[in-house]
Amino acid sequence: MNEALGQTPLFYWLALERVPGVGPISIARLIDAFSSPEKVFQASAKEIQAKARLSERVAENIAAFTPDRAAILKEMEIISELGAKVITRWDPDYPENLKEIYDPPALLFVRGRFVAEDSKAVAVVGTRNPTRYGTELAEAITRDLVRAGITIVSGLARGIDTAAHWAALRHGGRTIGVLGCGIDVCYPKENKDLVTEIERCGAVISEFRPQTGPLSTNFYRRNRIVSGLTRGTLVVEAAPRSGSLITAAHALDQNREVFALPGSVLNKRSWGPHHLLKQGAALVESAQDIIDILFSQKDAAAPKPAAYTHINHLEDLSDTARQVFDAVDLDPVHIDILCEHLGIDAGRLSGVLLELELRGLIRQHPGKMFSRSVT
Repeated sequence: MNEALGQTPLFYWLALERVPGVGPISIARLIDAFSSPEKVFQASAKEIQAKARLSERVAENIAAFTPDRAAILKEMEIISELGAKVITRWDPDYPENLKEIYDPPALLFVRGRFVAEDSKAVAVVGTRNPTRYGTELAEAITRDLVRAGITIVSGLARGIDTAAHWAALRHGGRTIGVLGCGIDVCYPKENKDLVTEIERCGAVISEFRPQTGPLSTNFYRRNRIVSGLTRGTLVVEAAPRSGSLITAAHALDQNREVFALPGSVLNKRSWGPHHLLKQGAALVESAQDIIDILFSQKDAAAPKPAAYTHINHLEDLSDTARQVFDAVDLDPVHIDILCEHLGIDAGRLSGVLLELELRGLIRQHPGKMFSRSVT
C-alpha cells in the first residue's frame, strides 16, 4: 500500500480482500505471518514472499496495491447502516464447523448472529422448482430437525431453500441463510421478508463485499459455505447438474455426510438425489434418519486441515508442467482462467493438470477448480 491511510482495522481487512489474486487461503497465510492486514500492507514484496510463502506475483500485487478508499468507506457505511458486522476467521464467534474446511472465508459479513448451538447444523437444499411432494417433505423434515435443536442452513434461493428457511422459522428454530451476493443485496427480491425474519432469529451471511451482485460464479463459492457450516447436507429434489449437487460435492470434499430424499423415477427432479444414493449418500425418509447418523453418537473431534507447505521434488517436471504449477496458487482457480492465462488449449492443459494431481502437487475441487495441494 503506497500510503499510510490511518484507517480502522476493518478498512485494512476490506482492502486486503480486494487485492487481485488474494483469496481466503492467501489471507490466512498472510495473517499467520504478519498478524494483521495493516502490517501486511507495511511489508515489502520480498518480505511477503518470504514470510507468507506466496508466489512472487501475488506478493508484488499486495505490495503495489492502492485501495479505492472511497469504495471501501462506502462499504463500511453500508455495513453500519444495516446493523451488520464483519467477522474474521480469527474472531472467537467465527463458526467452528466452517473453520474446518479447506478454504474457509477470511471474512464473513453477518446480519444477525451466530450462537454456539449452530455447530449442530444441517443443510437442506434442492431445486428452485420443487413439486408439492418435495416442498412438503422438506418442510416436515426441517420441522422435526429444529424440534431436535438443530440449526437449518440453506442458500436463500427460491424453492426448497426458501421452504426450509420458512419452516425453521415457523417452528421456532434457528436458520442461517448464505447469500451469493453482497449482504445488502436481496436475491431473489421476493425473499426480502424472509431475510428480515432470519436476521431476527438466526443469521444471514455472505463472504462477498457489499454491493456485489448475484453473479453466477458466486454461487459455487456460496455453496461450499452452506455445506461447510453443517455436519451434513440433505438434497431434496435436484437436477443431475445443479447447484444442490455442487453443494453435496462440497460436503463430500469437506468430509461431511450427504443425505438424499428419494422420489419418483419418473420425475427428473428426483434424478439428482437418486444419483447421490447410487454414489453412497444416506437415504432419508424422515428427520430421524439424519439425527441417528449425525447426532446420536458421541461427536469425535474433526481433524483440522493440514497447513500448506511448499512442494519439493519439482526438478523432474517438464517446462510446461512447471509453468502450469507456477500458475496455480493456494486459492482455487478455474481451468478456463488457467487456459486464458497460460495460452494452453484445454485438452493439453487437462493432461498436465492430471499429471500434477497424480504427483500430489495440486488438488482438484468440484467445478474444475484447482489449487496447490495441502501436504
